[in-house]
Order: sequence, then structure tokens, then C-alpha cells
Amino acid sequence: MASDKRKRKQGGRAGLPWIRDRHPIFRFLLGFIACMGLFYLFYYSSLYRQYLEGPFLNAQAQLSNALLRAIGHDTLVNGTSIAGADFAVNIKSGCDGLEAMAILVSGIAIFPVAFRYKAPGMLWGVLFLFALNLLRIAGLYLAGLHFSEAVFEFLHIQGGFIVFTMISVLLWFIWMNWSTQKAQTAKAHE
Repeated sequence: MASDKRKRKQGGRAGLPWIRDRHPIFRFLLGFIACMGLFYLFYYSSLYRQYLEGPFLNAQAQLSNALLRAIGHDTLVNGTSIAGADFAVNIKSGCDGLEAMAILVSGIAIFPVAFRYKAPGMLWGVLFLFALNLLRIAGLYLAGLHFSEAVFEFLHIQGGFIVFTMISVLLWFIWMNWSTQKAQTAKAHE
């Protein structure tokens, strides 16, 4: 009888503990979806498409071309294309690595730890993914130059979206582990 009164006093909460227990997860998911929604609003905006996308893709082409030239390939950049005598690769929207970076940054931004742990995760994570994307672009040029079109397309699609996104999520998990340990250590020393 006493337990029934307690349940009624809690306003029916006893019957729905799974909602209360998962509230942080739902809040995290909603925050993540909101961050990614903001990213896509910017990514598909006329501001980004008209003024920022071209220079950003050109910068990636220039840097990837520098890598190719450093290993002895005679390549040139024309806009967003890297071309040699026998093959050319054109960097387009979606090949820029920004979606994977946005996934990482969104996950870090929403994770419930102090900003002092978020800032290095965002900075180093974005820098790592940016550098990795430059290597991916240079690697795609080399794959197109030395392998069949089918191999190039497989590496482009699988390495471009699936593997790159998986690496972003893996970095996010590594950062979550690091930041949680740092926060627990700092709390223990207080």
C-alpha cells in the first residue's frame, strides 16, 4: 500500500523510468541533429556556394597537388582540378571532407564536458581530417593514374564517404574517451 502511494506522489514517473533514464541520450541526439542541420543550412547556402566553396576546393587542389609534386608527379592545378599528362581528378562538393568534419565537430560540441576539453578536440580533429582528405585526394589521383576506372570509383565512393565518415566517428570516440578521463581526473583533484 505504501509503495502505491509513493508511485502516485511521483506523478506516474515510476511507470516510465526508461524515458527518464534516456533523457540525456535524446537530448544529445536532438543537439547533434540540430548542429548538423545548421551545418547543412550553411553548406547549401548561396553564401557558401557562391563565395567560399570555390576558393576552399581550389586550396585543397593546390595542397594535394603540392603533395603529388613532392613525390615526383608533374601535375598542375586548374581551378578545382589536378591534372597530369595521363589523368585528371576534379574535386567537387562532397569530396571536400567537410561533412565528416561537421560530424566530428557536432559530436564534440554537444558532448557534456567543459569547453577546455572541446577546443583541442575540435582543432586537432579538424586539422587531422583536413590533412587526411588531402592525402585521400592525392591518393585518388594516383589510383586513377595506375589502376582501372572501377578501382578508382570503388576507392572514390568507399574511401570518400564511408571510410572517411567512419574515421570521423572513430576520432570522435577517441576524443570522448580522452575528454571523459581528463574531466574525471580534474574532478578527482578538486
